[in-house]
Amino acid sequence: MRAEPLGDCAYILRDLPMPAYELAEMLNAQPMQGLVEAVASYDTVGLYIEPFAFDIDQVTGQRVRSSAPRKPRLHTIPVCYSLGADIESVCESLSLSETELVELHSSLAYRCYAVGFCPGFGYLGYLPPGLSGVPRRPSPRTRVEPGSVAITGNQTAVYPLERPGGWALIGKTPLCLVDVEEGYFPITAGDEVRFHPIAVEEFEARKGERL
Repeated sequence: MRAEPLGDCAYILRDLPMPAYELAEMLNAQPMQGLVEAVASYDTVGLYIEPFAFDIDQVTGQRVRSSAPRKPRLHTIPVCYSLGADIESVCESLSLSETELVELHSSLAYRCYAVGFCPGFGYLGYLPPGLSGVPRRPSPRTRVEPGSVAITGNQTAVYPLERPGGWALIGKTPLCLVDVEEGYFPITAGDEVRFHPIAVEEFEARKGERL
């Protein structure tokens, strides 16, 4: 494992000895002088530090105590795929029927590899082969509604808050995935997410429920 400085107040860890989400969780769980937070990406970990209190040798010197990784939480998110603004164009580009797309997207439990872009936005992977390869939109939407389920490349995600976005929208969940004021962020790196197809009637009945 090697560390590269990112300015005065951060490092990035590469060549990790374990999945990034496991290492980040382990570092955050252990008292370590000067470490503000460890944040997982797909295959690296960012360390936010207090520069005059932190010694990177605490990490690279292999004094990190190993522990059994926690059992990942499994979240099931209902999705009304017929509300996906781009589902027709995605189906056409992949030569799939809407039924086939729904079956593929809801067939797997996806790992949350990182949380970023906006509070609670989990990067979930990996899409099954028949559903991967969809490019980002040439011009991002200026507004994507909260709950929009999206795909691009080999990833899928749910926009938990209103934001601009360039991913292809294939459905929508009625659930609330984030409450910033109350500090409610149920999905963290290392968790798993499954998508469950629902009809418009169930979508309307469950609007506002929390995950």
